[in-house]
Amino acid sequence: MGTAGDTQAKGLVPDAPRNTPGGGVKDGAGVTMTAAETKASAWGRDVNRGEYKPPGHVVLTTHPRRGSPIKVVWGANSALVRGPVIATVTSQKLRNAIGTHNGSYAVYRSIAIAAGKMDPKFVPDLHNTAPPVTIPPCAAWYDPKKIVSMDPWGHLIVDSFKDHLDKGVDVRPTIAITSAHIQMPELVDAIEKGRLQPDGKLLLKDGSVCVTKAAIEHVWHLPGVAERFGISEATLRRCMFEQTGGMFPELITRSDLDVFLPPIGGETVYVFCPPP
Repeated sequence: MGTAGDTQAKGLVPDAPRNTPGGGVKDGAGVTMTAAETKASAWGRDVNRGEYKPPGHVVLTTHPRRGSPIKVVWGANSALVRGPVIATVTSQKLRNAIGTHNGSYAVYRSIAIAAGKMDPKFVPDLHNTAPPVTIPPCAAWYDPKKIVSMDPWGHLIVDSFKDHLDKGVDVRPTIAITSAHIQMPELVDAIEKGRLQPDGKLLLKDGSVCVTKAAIEHVWHLPGVAERFGISEATLRRCMFEQTGGMFPELITRSDLDVFLPPIGGETVYVFCPPP
């Protein structure tokens, strides 16, 4: 990742390691690594790269000049104008968000791919994944300041972005909605003591209650998140980059990307209502 201070800093940074007679490797600070030490490093041990066959060179970060053919207009008045959030890694050139899907579980996905147990180009089949209940758009969806930490269109991927999916764009849902029954010991106790009477619709005789469950993956609109905390977007980006150990360099290099999927756990919402 290049910065404005690269030219001035070059004299302070050691040169890349170089080979020395006898099979050792000498770095810019004059420290020689023996052939055994080199072999003991992660790259030295990885002769065959395991089951994973990298498609090309390692890309440490991207820059605005790459751009993205699909833009995200947060708070637009329709899904088509807003555009899909593309944080998948199956097609790097189409990405229009920083980070990736599945939050902290993205680490486990990388392990599965490295172990040869999962295809790195796997694309899920979204057929029959529409929500069982209808949650239509409301005014807050069209206001970029109202919703800043989730994608309100995240459960309507199949319907809202069908044209993109039909063209092979790997768009993933960020909200999963289903109908469910949950058991609450407090309700069972209330039924047994006569404080509650099951109606057979919302509250069942066995003490279970009918709910609509929504699992939500975080999708942050960085300008909106920064405004909520009363800080500048540049400060937010730099602090997140530094405090995650440089995990997301695109927070610095891609100021043109406003959307970030942080590697944190999602949230679950339970709506108490009879099934539709």
